[in-house]
Amino acid sequence: MGMVGARLRDMIEFFKQNKGFHRLLADMSAMYAQHGRTYGAVRLANPTREEEQAISAFFQRDYFDQALIRISLGDFERQLKKVFPSAKQSLEDFNLLMAEYTHTGNVVHKSKNTFADEIINNLLPKYKNTPAAHWLNDVIACMRRTYKPWVKQYTMEPSKVLNIIDKVAELLNNLPTSETPVQLTTFAAKFLDSPYKLDIDGEYGSLFLSGLAYYFGTPVPSGAESAVGLYLKAGLLTNGALCQVTVQNIDGYTSEGMQDQVCAIYNRLGQAHVLTLENIAQFSRAKSIGGKVFIIENPFVFSAVRERLHDVKCTMISPMGNSNPAFIKLLKLLRASGDQLYYAGNLDYKGLIQADNLYLMFGKNLIPWRYSKADYELALSKNILLGEKKDLAMHNEDLALVLSQMRKTGKAANSMALVPLLVEDVKNIGGVQ
Repeated sequence: MGMVGARLRDMIEFFKQNKGFHRLLADMSAMYAQHGRTYGAVRLANPTREEEQAISAFFQRDYFDQALIRISLGDFERQLKKVFPSAKQSLEDFNLLMAEYTHTGNVVHKSKNTFADEIINNLLPKYKNTPAAHWLNDVIACMRRTYKPWVKQYTMEPSKVLNIIDKVAELLNNLPTSETPVQLTTFAAKFLDSPYKLDIDGEYGSLFLSGLAYYFGTPVPSGAESAVGLYLKAGLLTNGALCQVTVQNIDGYTSEGMQDQVCAIYNRLGQAHVLTLENIAQFSRAKSIGGKVFIIENPFVFSAVRERLHDVKCTMISPMGNSNPAFIKLLKLLRASGDQLYYAGNLDYKGLIQADNLYLMFGKNLIPWRYSKADYELALSKNILLGEKKDLAMHNEDLALVLSQMRKTGKAANSMALVPLLVEDVKNIGGVQ
């Protein structure tokens, strides 16, 4: 520090050790060097949490969650005296502090590199002449739109964000082929330290999807179904990509109007069969028998109902998970053909949530089936307890009544007890002899 005394040396060391002050003091020293006095104010745009904490503690004011922090050089000078009582002449200390930061400004200003600068200087040379390089250029070009959240996060965690971008670039350069697909979790485990970081809500998931969308020239997925399709293009299989539904008596048609032959064969045999998302994706239209579709969530209940129906023809579906993109896509196709949907799910909290979500999606075109208070009481189990769901609410009135009763008993119902009633409903509502 040369001529700087021990008193000022301690003060400067304090500010240098606290990164929350670096950008502020770098800007203040530049302004001080320009005017030669404590004149004007500096503005910190998009302050990091570290900066908010440091500045708030120093001034003993609340600077949290502000898009722009304005600090007067005069206020800063006066606060030095309060924070460092041993500083007998605050103006002298301020002058020396600004001079010290001006002298070492080249070090401080390195922290001001922009999001784009870091990619240009550190990542583009690494991925030169690769598919990832094209994507990195897109990140730079679209940083105010598609990648805006990452730019914001960069201001708080630059090293972490750059590492994630680096890893996603590596992943894009090592995609499997659609001829030899691999599980998404296997792919993630190979390049990352966890098989789940590429999940849509995982640490790398959203950015990886954006990279895939650019790679294949498609919009960034807005939901599970479109994400599954994009993964499939990249040769990656997810639980959604392998999703399927068990169906009986459904006709599928391609965009050319051709009937799906697999569905036709099983329909003639009167047997249930499995449709995958890839199968359903080929359909432009789907149709039930008699305009009624009976959906039974529980696979054991589904099998029991089928066995008792014998030669009665009806359209039935077992969804194998209601967030299943294959199931949702098939329901939308059936609804577009004018079919009425009936949904029988489990009589517990999860079952009510799933039934209500489908009701919100399809409205009165989907009828919660055997979800009355009487049905619940008939099938009530003495042994199956429910967990707490304090904030749960239903949009469908019948489901709301069942929910109220569930909360009173604290118990779920055994859906198998409703099998005889479900069978009679199918015969009366939509069975075709």
